[in-house]
Amino acid sequence: MKKLLTAIILLTLNQILFSQKIEIYINDHLEIISKEDYKKRGVNYRLQNIETDSVLYKVRVEHEGKGKLTTTEFSELKKSLSVSETDTKNIVIHYYQGLDACNQHADKNEFVIDDIRTYNRKFKKSNSNLYFVYKETKGLKNRLDITTWIDDTSGAIENLFFKMEYPCDSAVVIFPDGNYIIFRGEHNWEKVFNTTTENYTM
Repeated sequence: MKKLLTAIILLTLNQILFSQKIEIYINDHLEIISKEDYKKRGVNYRLQNIETDSVLYKVRVEHEGKGKLTTTEFSELKKSLSVSETDTKNIVIHYYQGLDACNQHADKNEFVIDDIRTYNRKFKKSNSNLYFVYKETKGLKNRLDITTWIDDTSGAIENLFFKMEYPCDSAVVIFPDGNYIIFRGEHNWEKVFNTTTENYTM
């Protein structure tokens, strides 16, 4: 009886140990960081998890960030958006990665629809071109009818800016010199618009 009980305990412990996922802490550039860095608080940082069968990636997301495209990357981006190489306007991308818990009701939300119409008009009057880009169309039925969308099912634009999936839509403002400001996940339209009109420092 004691041997049977011991065997059951050992088997249970073995299952618990091997069913636990390895935790790895990373930032949104897919770089490994320490647990201490992951836990550092800041108004510009959000935490999210990405799970595989054996690993739980705990991600410290920098919501608003900066970067710069190489000459080749910038050229490829313009090609993806059908932008002329000589065009010197700011490029603004509103990016939809797919349906999630955050945006599942957005396609029937009158405020979301109104924002698209409002900012389409505002950007047309500014020194910036606004592009709506999707990775997949599920959850976009009504919004596809409101404005022109660009297909990124190849992942060309996603791979440049959005290396993981962020809740709700994301945005990025690219300036004529290749510098950019990115908004990963849910963001404020007005802040994105103001970013295109303000002086920026990288």
